[in-house]
Amino acid sequence: MSAHGLPLDIVDRIMTFCPTFGTLQSIILVSKAFHRVFQTRPNASTSITQAVMYNIVGPALPQALRTVRYRHDYSRRSDDSVAIVMDEPCLEDNTHGFITVEEQQKLQENSRVAAALEDVYSVTNKDRTSKISVLTSDESWRFRRAMYRIMLYCKQFPGLRFDLYDDDYIEELRQQRTAALAEYPTDELLQLHSVVKFLRNIFVSLSGTDSPPTNALLSTGPSDALRAWEARNYSVLEDDPDFVDDMPFEDDENNPNFVGYLSLPFANIWTARNIAPPKEEEPASKWILDQVNGANDTCSQCSHPGGLTLYTEANWHRFPVILGNLLKENLKHNPTITQPFFAATAHLDNADDLGPFIGDLFALRTTAFDGWRREDSYCAACLTRFLEEHLWVWWFKERVKGGWTPPADCWYGWNCRTQINKRSHADMMNHLCAPMKGDAT
Repeated sequence: MSAHGLPLDIVDRIMTFCPTFGTLQSIILVSKAFHRVFQTRPNASTSITQAVMYNIVGPALPQALRTVRYRHDYSRRSDDSVAIVMDEPCLEDNTHGFITVEEQQKLQENSRVAAALEDVYSVTNKDRTSKISVLTSDESWRFRRAMYRIMLYCKQFPGLRFDLYDDDYIEELRQQRTAALAEYPTDELLQLHSVVKFLRNIFVSLSGTDSPPTNALLSTGPSDALRAWEARNYSVLEDDPDFVDDMPFEDDENNPNFVGYLSLPFANIWTARNIAPPKEEEPASKWILDQVNGANDTCSQCSHPGGLTLYTEANWHRFPVILGNLLKENLKHNPTITQPFFAATAHLDNADDLGPFIGDLFALRTTAFDGWRREDSYCAACLTRFLEEHLWVWWFKERVKGGWTPPADCWYGWNCRTQINKRSHADMMNHLCAPMKGDAT
């Protein structure tokens, strides 16, 4: 890149548009003019670094910076008092100062977490048809500003499994937590509350129950919420050094350090401000989103109302299914079928692989499903029925593709009960076929 002859102000300005620090580094290295301006102009490196960081993080940069600049991520007693000694976080303002290389790295990592969680938030709360966030700029700003504030809170009050302290200590800890949230105006605190609800919903969706240990899980912070979402299981968080003590998260709900981790400070603030608390049934989209797309949509096949809970190509990868349970009738109990089937589909536990696999099944549509399109939306019951009717077809074709020569079809096909308890029959006959006769005995 040549900047020969360009005014220095223009060279300076060009660098502020770099989308990443890698891009900035590249143009500084390949152009003497850019290198000279960055190194020698008064305040140039600081202002350019700030501009590039803004390009990466966006308008929530003040909150993001405040999070990485909070140095002590624990609370502690003083030597001679029950009082908790904590470092005050820097102010939330737009005077950023020089951003160190260490801060740049942490900001970029936190920005990646915030962006990934925004994608999850968008597909679950805004528009189920897109894996990538379709939040407006204002909606994105509200979401990320709240997310960085939650990151800071979890840094100030980590959910350490320390020994149970006395009541005075726990009470002061809760007062500190309330004070940390009380500095935000009510409208922004309601936005923060909505994002907390979103994080809680992540853990609920991974637990299979309406009452997972959300207090303890929320204390692990947004980055761990993302890690659990990507793994489709929050047990992966138990490898955190703060939580490795052979105690499941469920046991932590009785630890005073976790009880009311965020709910108690919220309740204290609503009472102090004499305002009605958010209703339990209010969605995580409230206070953050100006509009929800497809909230009143119905299943394209059965017209069942579902809105954002309907399944589309963008969220197939999150469909909660054990594929072996969807093999037709008695096929799921035939070891000749199931053993190689489980080996061939083990990789589908990875959410990134499940979505494309479901898409491939649409290419195998049987006559009864001619009107079903992969672009449409389906309720869980209809999508389950579609998978059940096509999974065995896929497995038959997959086995043949792998070199298997099918034996003669059993007259009772997938309904055959003999295939369950007579291995020789299961091996000798093909049961990946529709029944030609009634139930086998």
